[in-house]
Formats: sequence, structure tokens, C-alpha cells
Amino acid sequence: MWKFLIFLGVLITFHEMGHFLVARLLGVTVLRFSVGFGPRLLGFRRGVTEYWLSAIPLGGYVKFLGDDPDHPPEGVDPKTTFLFTDLWRRVLIVLAGPFFNLMLPLLLLFPPNALQREVVPAVLGSLAVGEPAWEAGLRPGDRILEVEGRPVEAWWELVAEVSRSPGRPLRFRIERAGQSMELPVTPKAVQLGGLRDIGWVPQVGRIEASPNRTPPVVTVDADGPAARAGIRDFDTVLAANGTPLWGIPDLERALAESRQRPVTFEVAPTQEDQAEPGPSRTVVLGPLGDEAPGISDASLVVTRVDPDSPAHRSGLEVGDRILALDGRPMSDWAFLAQGLARDPGVPHTLEVRRGTESRILPLDLRNPEWKPGSASPRWLSPGLHVRRAVLEAPQVPNRSPLRYAWYQTTTRTHEILMVTAAGLFGLFTGKVSLKEMGGPLMIYDIAATAHALEDFLDRMAWLSMSLALLNLLPIPVLDGGHLLMFTIEGVRRRPVGPRGRQVANWFGLAFLLALMVLVFLNDIERKWGLFSRLTGG
Repeated sequence: MWKFLIFLGVLITFHEMGHFLVARLLGVTVLRFSVGFGPRLLGFRRGVTEYWLSAIPLGGYVKFLGDDPDHPPEGVDPKTTFLFTDLWRRVLIVLAGPFFNLMLPLLLLFPPNALQREVVPAVLGSLAVGEPAWEAGLRPGDRILEVEGRPVEAWWELVAEVSRSPGRPLRFRIERAGQSMELPVTPKAVQLGGLRDIGWVPQVGRIEASPNRTPPVVTVDADGPAARAGIRDFDTVLAANGTPLWGIPDLERALAESRQRPVTFEVAPTQEDQAEPGPSRTVVLGPLGDEAPGISDASLVVTRVDPDSPAHRSGLEVGDRILALDGRPMSDWAFLAQGLARDPGVPHTLEVRRGTESRILPLDLRNPEWKPGSASPRWLSPGLHVRRAVLEAPQVPNRSPLRYAWYQTTTRTHEILMVTAAGLFGLFTGKVSLKEMGGPLMIYDIAATAHALEDFLDRMAWLSMSLALLNLLPIPVLDGGHLLMFTIEGVRRRPVGPRGRQVANWFGLAFLLALMVLVFLNDIERKWGLFSRLTGG
């Protein structure tokens, strides 16, 4: 409950604070600043202004001097009253509330980002074979020094440069084995289609690289030299003669060397659904001469398929080796998962090898049980499992904490703004069902299920942006409705008459009442659906 109260308290207080501060700045008298509606629970007076904490915590308000158009206050300067001051002052006061909510995400997200003391360095860990980074000649272990002459130290700086350059050639300066070289790299244009239904499909640049090292996972022939040496199925091969292995090409070179002389391999077991390899051990392989080592790449060999999952419905089986996703070769689980996440609403295809045959299987992540407003997830996890090992890149000191915080905060705020605006547009155009809207119960769930502080602040940023845009809608009694009235007044050169205001206010109140009923019904249906599913009813 306390999370819910903090959620509402911060959002409402900050919104009303915008109206309050700008009114005070422009000389308009504020009679009351209230968090919540209804009777006062707590309060005090300072000067002419009362500060209240009211009983119903589902809103808030600022009461100005002269906010009744039919009864102007007497004996005071009109510029100190709300409805009788200059039009431009009224517009700024009304805009201040939504503006403060638009700015709140910056204030919420900047401090935790600025406190990030360590970041991932701009060192390539794994690359998707056949994709831009690999085709340009970049290899695992390369350190990126510059992009287009701009210094790059951290991974986020590399992502920033690449993301804003889809389809545009970039000049990379890298360091490899102590030597500096330049390579041209052209990020491919990728559409992030997860929000296609609401009409927002951003396009970004990607080179298909990750900072994490993914050493090869292997299977062995039962009676082959690798098995006799002590390598087991689904072991991760971490190093050869003390040199870390970054992928299958490195392993193939080490195996070729083992034909001529003994090679000491460091290997570790892998576990299903656990990326960190187990305790390592050493084995010696070679010299093999002309004998095959009896070792095979198992990086994308399916080890389990969940019942009733998209993978199960596609016909995927244990032992299948995934070769391609939507026609693009795959050699690393991270890039497969990334490809699926970019556009979960579009049916995909998997090319797999089963025995000696190659097959094309459909894979659809859309939940057949989902419907607008449902408590069920819209997209399902694939439900396929592989053995993999991921060694996260060691972090380095963050040399530019303020620049890092500004980039992360503005990028996230822009994303929240675009998604929220596209969602509202989708509601009015019919692309998004009204059942997707939620009320206090949804807000409670959003607040209650946020465990980490960063997640809590991120969700508050989402709701703040939604509150800002909703308040700007040209509906009477909302801030946007006041702006509409002021616009009409500016065009007519006189305020809207009593009859017009009355009709507008009744319309606005009726709309808000209908909206409140709708979101409460959606909340109840969503809760009932979730309860029914959990109890089997």
C-alpha cells in the first residue's frame, strides 16, 4: 500500500506543484494547495495559502483567487486573480502542471544513472556471424577506440553511435592484439516492431555484437578422443593453453593444433537455464595426428521444450540444432532471443537440423488466450531451452557519469514519451482497445510489483508521462480543456459565456465519469480474470 501512496502522492503533488509555482511566479494568488480531494485530514496556513492533505488520495488541486468567472473578487488587482489576469499568464499556469509531469521522468531517472560508478567497456565479446560487425572484419576481443573520430570507451557510447546511424557507413578505429587499425562498418537498419500495433515502429542501427563472451559449448562422440580426454557433452571450453576462447573459430584453431601437439583445454559444465558455467577443470587433448577429435558445436542444440509452448506447437524437438531465424544464420542464443524480442507479434520461422535433415518450422509467440484487457501476457516466451555459457564483461570505472546519466535518462524519457503518445493515439484511432486502459487497481499493481528502486522509479516515470498527456487532452475540466477555452477566448477576444461554460463543464464531467466507470470495470475484469485463472475457475 505504501508504494501505491508514494506513487500517487509524488505524481499528483508534482503536477499541482507546477500550477502552484508558476502561479506564484506570475503574481497570481493561491488560496489552497491540496494533495487529495474531500475533507482535510492535515493542514496548515502560510500567508494567504492553505496547505492540505485531504481524505481521498486520488487527485489534488490548486485553488486560486478569482477562479469563479461569475463572481470576480473586489478590491484586488485583477492580475493577482486566475481568471481575470492576462490570457498569457493563465495559459502558462495551466501548462505548468503537464509540463512538470513531462519533466518528472528526467528528475526520477537521472540521479540513479549518475550514481553508476562502473560501466561495460567497448570490447566486443560475441558477434553474430554474417551480420555487419562480423562482415566488416570485427572480431571478438577487439576494443573499439573511436567511431567517426569520436572517442569511445564504454559500451553505451558504442551503442549510441551505432543506434543513430542505421544504414550509414561508420569509420571504426579498433585495437587488436596491441595494434590499432581502421575498419568501415555499416550498421543495418532494424525496426523494433514490438509496438507495431500502436503505430510506433522505431528504426535503429545495429551491428549485432555483444560485450559478453560466449565460449563454445560442445558435445562429444562417445568413443572419440575428446571424450577419452575427459570432455563431456555440453561442456563449455573456456581456454586452450591458457588463451581464452571467444567462439567456435578459436576452438577450431585449437583443435587443429592438437593434431600436432598436446593442447591443454580448460572446460566447465553447463546447466540448463543457467548462463554461468560450473567449476572448471583441465584436460589434455593430442597429439591426434589424422584422428578426428570427436567434438561438435552444441551452442544452439535444443535440450528441452516446454509443454504447450510456442516451441512445442511449432514441432521443435529435443536434439534439434537451430541454424537460422527468419532466414538469418544463428550461432548464439543471445542473438536468437534478441531477434525474437524485436518483433514478437510477427510469426517467425526457425531452420533446424534434425539428424541429417534440415527443416523449416513456424514459431509464433502470440498468446492465443490473450484478449484486450486480459491479465494474460500478450506474448509468450518461446519455451525452448539450450545449454549456454555467458561470461559477462568485467566493468571499468565510469569516467563520464554525468554524460552517461544524461544519455540514459533522455533516451529512456524519449522512449516513454513516444510509447505513451502512440498508445493514446491508438486509443482514439481504434488500434488499441479501450479495455487496455486501467484505473487505481492497475496503478496499485504497477506500484506493488516494482521491487528494485530503479524499477519503481521507471514505472513512476511512465505514469507521470501518461498523466501529462492525458491532462493535455482538450476535454473540459482537464488542463487541456482550460487551454481550449483560452484558445476560443483568444480568437473571439472575449471569454466564453456562462451558458457555453456550463455545457462544456457538464460534458467534461460526464466524460470523466464515463472514463472512471470504464477503467474501474477494466480493473475489476482484469482482476477477476487473473483470479479465475489462478483458481482454475
